[in-house]
Amino acid sequence: MQDFKSFNFTKMKTIWRYFTDFHKEVKHPPGLYISISIFIAILTAFNYLIMDIRFEKWMDRLKPDSLPYLAHFIMFSIIFYGIVFLCYRFKTIPNLFNDKAFMAKSLFMLLVLTVDVCFQYYKDITRELFEYQDRFYMYKVSSQVTSIFVMMLPILIYYLKFEKSNDNFYGLRTSVRKIGQYFPLILLMIPLIAGASFEESFRSFYPRFSSTYEFMGWSVELRAVVFEIFYAWDFVTTEFLFRGFMVLAFTAFLGPRAILPMVGLYVALHYGKPLGETIGSFFGGYILGVLTYQSKNIWGGIVVHMGIALLMELAAWMQKVFN
Repeated sequence: MQDFKSFNFTKMKTIWRYFTDFHKEVKHPPGLYISISIFIAILTAFNYLIMDIRFEKWMDRLKPDSLPYLAHFIMFSIIFYGIVFLCYRFKTIPNLFNDKAFMAKSLFMLLVLTVDVCFQYYKDITRELFEYQDRFYMYKVSSQVTSIFVMMLPILIYYLKFEKSNDNFYGLRTSVRKIGQYFPLILLMIPLIAGASFEESFRSFYPRFSSTYEFMGWSVELRAVVFEIFYAWDFVTTEFLFRGFMVLAFTAFLGPRAILPMVGLYVALHYGKPLGETIGSFFGGYILGVLTYQSKNIWGGIVVHMGIALLMELAAWMQKVFN
């Protein structure tokens, strides 16, 4: 027991040092933090609260099918370039809007993000290949792996063509031996997740796995295990895009301020989920961004993200069982 406490204390000291070193090195003007927080809060309130409009869901239902892509691209662009503009106005970065390399790279990133969020054609493929009773389960599973093709593959091609000299590959190639230092963060989240699991909005959204979806005669246990494996995989691609590409790939232009527009986009990614989770993504995105920037490693974020997501699944499942 003493060894366990010593292990956790040592690991927390390492994580705390990442934060203290970062904020000693980087002096964000308080006004910049406040302005970005207000900007994100207004967008979030518009999505969740104003006249009970769920703007994200409205965009998803636009017709023809190309309009959701355009609407999301515009929303993501407003968030990203809005925060970059605020950083410029507070004199923490140069004027990058005249930098062709920055604009080209950021437009590529926003396009990849848009396609990753809006891509739905896997449903057409599923309808062609599977019987009706098997489709709903395959919709859920296949939606977790499309990011490999619509997000990771384009970024890999970009990397090989333009940034192959950087052998870090946006935090994926770094050592995974130090990921144990992030486990205390998961432990700290357990009471928060347990408390959130009593909220109606949480129980209506989680667990993401549903035992009512049949698939080829598989047992419910097998369906659950396969689903959760693919569900966990989705957080590898999420960390790769948001912490790996958006932070590490843009450090050359934005320096440590690359974390700030990433946080705005990460909050937007959670629109449509329970409001408490969306608010939490603001702080979680910033924390994981700092850890990635300091360690140049996204594996810690992957472990934390997976751990929290699976704990949320477990908490929701326990609520259904015992209630």
